[in-house]
Amino acid sequence: MDFPKLRKNLRSLLTSIGRVGAFSKNLTLSAGLITFASGQPANQPKAPIDPKLSEQKSEISRYSSKYLLKSAANSLSRLFAQHRSHSSHSSHASHSSHYSSGSGHQSHSSHASHYSSSSPAPPQPSHSSHYSASSTPAPIRSSPSSPSLRVPPPAAQPPTTSTVVLSDYFDDRLRAVTKWRLGCLTAGSSFTDSAVKVVEENARLEITPRAGIPGRSYNGYITLTSWDFTAAHARVDVFQTTNGTADTIFAIGKDSDNWYGFIVENGKLYLQSKIKGRKNSQDVPYDAIEHTSWRLRHEASMNEILWETSADGETWTVRRRVTPQIPLEAIYVTLAAGTYLPEAEPGMAAFDKFRLVVHR
Repeated sequence: MDFPKLRKNLRSLLTSIGRVGAFSKNLTLSAGLITFASGQPANQPKAPIDPKLSEQKSEISRYSSKYLLKSAANSLSRLFAQHRSHSSHSSHASHSSHYSSGSGHQSHSSHASHYSSSSPAPPQPSHSSHYSASSTPAPIRSSPSSPSLRVPPPAAQPPTTSTVVLSDYFDDRLRAVTKWRLGCLTAGSSFTDSAVKVVEENARLEITPRAGIPGRSYNGYITLTSWDFTAAHARVDVFQTTNGTADTIFAIGKDSDNWYGFIVENGKLYLQSKIKGRKNSQDVPYDAIEHTSWRLRHEASMNEILWETSADGETWTVRRRVTPQIPLEAIYVTLAAGTYLPEAEPGMAAFDKFRLVVHR
């Protein structure tokens, strides 16, 4: 704070009060006037004024209202405004944080000229907009940030193992009675014909339908026990198929009314299902090379039965897919052949390299 300048302003104030004293040598300020000038609260008791001084009091009031209070108010207003401004300035180490050093000196020169005159100075830009507590920017409110969500890494999946639970390469010339029984799952026992030749020869399973037989006549192999076909597949290589209307069959299912299978008939490869006695079928032209291997597979991740074919037993093409409509916990597999119409030359069906594989 600039104390010389403060003393100068106090001196100007005392001079103004002295001028009022020149108008009345008998100036006596009552307790009430002192209370008014000093801003003493009105609820405090006031000392009574001597009646002899009433005329002088009115003169004092007239002059004080004209000059004293106006001058004192102006002086005090300037004094405290400047004191507050410089008090705020003094709390800062330097003006250089807002202005250059040259402009800082110019600003102080302007303040000096302001204090040298007792007349009201023209309005000056207030520094309170930069320094006063009232101008301190309110803290910016921001919405709380969204809580970060930590996504745990995917759980390590246990390795899938593939287990061959049943296989047959038909190279021992004998039916493995622990694996197979005679019959045809898709035709049912009513249409199983024991006269249809079923043998293991040439390291293959060969099934020869009867020629010229009216009605249904089928035979082949059916797995002796059922298997859980969930996440499993059955596959076989087909080296030869029957002729004309005679059927070559590879299927999985529960019984003759509920199954999924491949059937070759009249030069077409049928991708067929029978659920609750009703058949549903798609077909593609049969290609003995492209369709050498057949595979029926349950894709557990999508819960679908897939019909797949391959030319080399390694690369497979999906031909059809459906959602299973029968329970897969007790499924039989069949390899069969036969006729449902009289066929003069039904030919023969030959299968090899059968495997039933479970993926767990």
